[in-house]
Amino acid sequence: MEFIWPLMLWALALAPFLWWGHRILLRRQQRTAEQFAEPRLFGQLVVRPPSWQRSLPVACYLIALLLLAVAMARPVLALPLLVNRAAVVIAVDTSKSMIATDAQPTRLEAARRAARVFADLVPRSTRVGLVAFSEYGTVLLPPGTDRAALVEALDRLQPQSATSMGGGILEALRVLRGRAGAPGERPEPPPGAGVLAPGSIVIFSDGVSNFGPNPEEAAALARDARVRIFTVGVGRQGGTVMRVEGQLVLVPFDVGGLQRIAQIAGGQFFPTTGEEDLRALSQMLGRDLGWEFTRQEVSFLLMAVAGLFMLAGGGLSLLWFGRVP
Repeated sequence: MEFIWPLMLWALALAPFLWWGHRILLRRQQRTAEQFAEPRLFGQLVVRPPSWQRSLPVACYLIALLLLAVAMARPVLALPLLVNRAAVVIAVDTSKSMIATDAQPTRLEAARRAARVFADLVPRSTRVGLVAFSEYGTVLLPPGTDRAALVEALDRLQPQSATSMGGGILEALRVLRGRAGAPGERPEPPPGAGVLAPGSIVIFSDGVSNFGPNPEEAAALARDARVRIFTVGVGRQGGTVMRVEGQLVLVPFDVGGLQRIAQIAGGQFFPTTGEEDLRALSQMLGRDLGWEFTRQEVSFLLMAVAGLFMLAGGGLSLLWFGRVP
């Protein structure tokens, strides 16, 4: 057990003094009562409960105070929690071609919007991370359940230059638990791969890759690491023409490349960013519920138990003596 505010544990030193004060108060009450009757008649006039009965309610209060003192130190324990160990990494193409306007208002904004919708559709317990790729892949958010952080990371996406879809796949593969990959390597299945939690990569891209590692080889690495890749096309069939530095340039939309990557890695290609396609995609992701030890602050548990002891002390005092101290 660890404590965030360990100095508060000094409050435990008050316990012996409180118990000592209680014993002094009981003796003083007894001496006061004995002054109203002769000693030989006192035992016949006053029926005194046994000492354990008088002390038990106070002991309950004292235990409650000790628990509250420990709670103020903010203890932290590794508790077994039932979690969904499945994880998915969203990989968004941020190359210059994503500024094309065949997906309104731009391909990048359409991909950003679709990624937000997809994150809302997957179960809240699923860990979702974010990778952006242009000339290379960049991890913007490791897999986690904080959806607000994911939205903030999506808002930071900006168009860059070339497209390295293979680099994006490898970077997404690297942040998935228990998997790893590097350009030019084809590792053996990870130790214990049979018990690996489901891992997936969802790529939002126009399918064009003109830089870095071969995306099909990267997809094969993902397949070997038991990670499925789903691809979502962002653009219009046939591409579009846009003006770049005063010249008209054809910006392609490579459906075939996205389909091959999904096929190699055991996933599926979705041609649009519509909500129906995204909903179908979210339902294909695996789930794996299991127990994991997670560090949690347990002050609330100690406070709850302290409340029960206070209620017990008050109830016993009311039952036996007709009053609540």
